[in-house]
Amino acid sequence: MLVEEQNVVAMFLTRGTPHTEAMIPTLEKYGVPLIGPSTGAMVLHQPVRKHIFNVRATYQREAEKAITHLNSMGITRIGIVYSDDSFGADGVAGVQKGLTTAKLTPAVLEKFNRAKPDFTPIAPKIYQSNAQAIIMVASGQAVVDGVKAFRAAGSAAQIVTLSNNASGGFVKSLGDNARGVIVTQVFPYERSIAYPMVKEAQELAKAKGMNEISPAMLEGFAAAKVLVEGLRRAGPKPSREKIQAALEGIRKLDIGGLEVSYTPEDHTGLDFADLSIIGTDGKFKR
Repeated sequence: MLVEEQNVVAMFLTRGTPHTEAMIPTLEKYGVPLIGPSTGAMVLHQPVRKHIFNVRATYQREAEKAITHLNSMGITRIGIVYSDDSFGADGVAGVQKGLTTAKLTPAVLEKFNRAKPDFTPIAPKIYQSNAQAIIMVASGQAVVDGVKAFRAAGSAAQIVTLSNNASGGFVKSLGDNARGVIVTQVFPYERSIAYPMVKEAQELAKAKGMNEISPAMLEGFAAAKVLVEGLRRAGPKPSREKIQAALEGIRKLDIGGLEVSYTPEDHTGLDFADLSIIGTDGKFKR
């Protein structure tokens, strides 16, 4: 509708792996650039998608970072629980890569139905595996339900999930199970003014009466900076073609302590990945 009927010149910040993947044929048919999809799916990176300009790092990069961190703490029994969809498969590929590098194999590997998650048969397996950590590649509510089931089954495993769950809403929905959950991040700490981008976002939020910013807000802010630069370079009468060419011409664009570059052969954007842990106050800490 937006592309065919309203003739938009670009798309921005779509959310979800399967949803964004489903848009690819339309983007290619009409030559519409999509900037900053809020997903780290590898399918949007390799092979390069001509009209998709990623800003954030991939889920695989996040998953590898998580394994490296756990392994450095001496954690070797790591389980994987994932949703049976393109997002889940993608995240698991990154986890497996990290495990291979660390010379480890999964303590347990279980998938569940995305549409109807049921952790009843999985929870006892988690407990029996004696896993020290469980990486959950899933959307927010599924992770919440999974953690609840694992705890009820007696597992005290460290829970790790990816940046798609880096929101205040996710923390709130975890309730009493929130403390200690690790969430990977694809942007700097939202309280770290060492990064000019974070400082600028904080100041803009304060001007609007908001006391703090979230990782999700930072992702949108970074993507918006790239979109605005593309529009600026495209000139006073931007078209789909002009924006496409403008974005592919971006080299070492400083968005506030992080650099974004594109070429016709590489639309990856950033490679930044870090970890945060949910504290007793329900806030992400690094």
